[in-house]
Amino acid sequence: MVLGGLLLISCGKPQSIPAEWPEKPIKLILPTNAGGETDGLARLLQRAIADKQLLPEKIVVVNLPGAGGTIGTRRLKESEPDGYTIGIWHSGIVTSKAMGIVDFDHNDFELICMSGYTELLLGVAEGSKFQTIEALVEFARNNPRSVNVSTNVGLPVHLVPLLLAEKAGIEFRFIQTGGGAPRLASLLGGHSDMTMLSTMAFVNFKDSGLKPLVTFSAKRNPLFPNVPTAKEIGIDIELVEIRAWLAPKETPESILEKIRNAVKTAMQDPELAEEMNSLGVIPVYGGKEEAQPRLDKLLNAVMPLVDKVRSVDQ
Repeated sequence: MVLGGLLLISCGKPQSIPAEWPEKPIKLILPTNAGGETDGLARLLQRAIADKQLLPEKIVVVNLPGAGGTIGTRRLKESEPDGYTIGIWHSGIVTSKAMGIVDFDHNDFELICMSGYTELLLGVAEGSKFQTIEALVEFARNNPRSVNVSTNVGLPVHLVPLLLAEKAGIEFRFIQTGGGAPRLASLLGGHSDMTMLSTMAFVNFKDSGLKPLVTFSAKRNPLFPNVPTAKEIGIDIELVEIRAWLAPKETPESILEKIRNAVKTAMQDPELAEEMNSLGVIPVYGGKEEAQPRLDKLLNAVMPLVDKVRSVDQ
């Protein structure tokens, strides 16, 4: 029998924290393909942090696409909490769990910070019979499940239109098509009536015949001053899609704080802010205390809908 000793039992992940972090490159997991807004944002910040020498080691972007972002987020979740594997993702970290696709959400990670957000808009093809969101809602109210919405199941592009339908007392017919490019092709090809895309997609593909009908931001988007917010038409939804920096659970707070400081300092550069705007990302930094409530708000909004989700047509 040993007296005066302490037996420490750790039920979490083993931690191996070097005296000086970082001592080797940091992997930044992106649960999406190269190209696109999240990847472009990550590479802008990777370059800015390196150019300003905000961290003594480089950040290496690792693209792990697939399954609506759940392959990359699961890899991140299961990584060692030593600060050498972090990631960036959007609100899909919340909606994938709400839809039962994965068994984890943002609360199963260390939430580092948010590096801006994108606004989401619902839109149609320019020649659509629905030229206003009011006309579309009225048609859907009189013709349940007759408006086809191309989507990517389990992500905000699925749950936000579902939330709109719930609050408006209507039903859409959701068609699984996948990422932004196939959703756009489905819409412009006449295979669906409506889809959700980012601000930049509507800017870039305006000449292809894409027309936004409603935005879910707090106020009208200056790029589309004639497009009403959901609140303006009497539907109480105000959501944007943040870009959240995540780390495995139990990553030391001292490391998280160094990453926060690097991201925050990088985002103070006016040139970087301009480049972020060009990607359609609003360049607003927020710490954990700002990012957490935004993700919690989305989770609280979509969870009551889960039992009401109809099968998605393939």
